[in-house]
Amino acid sequence: MSQSQTVSSTGRTALALGVVALIIGASALGYAVYLGLSQVPSQISALSVDVTPSDKTIRVEWTTAFEAGQDRFYPNYITVAQGDNITILLITNDTIDGHTFTLPLGLRGLPSSALFQLNNSWTGLTSGPYTGFPKSVHPAPNGIDCCLVNGGNYNPQDNFTGPPTGCLDQNGNSTPCNTRETNSTSYSCDAYSGKYCSLWSSGWLGPVTVPGVYKFYCFFHQTAGMIGYITVLPNKAFTG
Repeated sequence: MSQSQTVSSTGRTALALGVVALIIGASALGYAVYLGLSQVPSQISALSVDVTPSDKTIRVEWTTAFEAGQDRFYPNYITVAQGDNITILLITNDTIDGHTFTLPLGLRGLPSSALFQLNNSWTGLTSGPYTGFPKSVHPAPNGIDCCLVNGGNYNPQDNFTGPPTGCLDQNGNSTPCNTRETNSTSYSCDAYSGKYCSLWSSGWLGPVTVPGVYKFYCFFHQTAGMIGYITVLPNKAFTG
């Protein structure tokens, strides 16, 4: 390879990496480039990988931001290849609140209104201070029906009174939640007595087929910044 060809190739690589850095930087600032939309700019298309799609289990945990003390996902940036067959494992051990993993299904070629959702909540936990729905919204948005008290209003600080609801499968259809405690299948949480729930749940997301950058979030804490992004890279080895 000539020196000019090497320089040209290096320049293209640097430009492509710069584009990715800009997109990730914009997302980190809160300006999500796509937020579930499926179009990929030509610069990202140029970064396509060539790998055999594979089965991947992605472990996502609840954590708190050290500076702000707010609920967060870890990791909050995930990268997969087009065609990868994804399973999500959600692990939380919050002492007070329940959490969801909620993802619009545009990355599977479905309408953005279709959602995949896991729900790690249980008796004794709360939905936190950021949600609250009037009596007319019943069941609550996303099918998570909780905290109906005080004359029929949803009190966001009231405790859940039963097993989680509102889980959605890889096609956006309602499905039973498989949320479990790490050491038991019969339990209740009580933040005020110091008994916390170490919860886990899993769901098969299925093959991701549409390249792009997609936002996932916690239904209860999205407004407080509990969000993340999945990047699906274009894959030359993906045959559809």
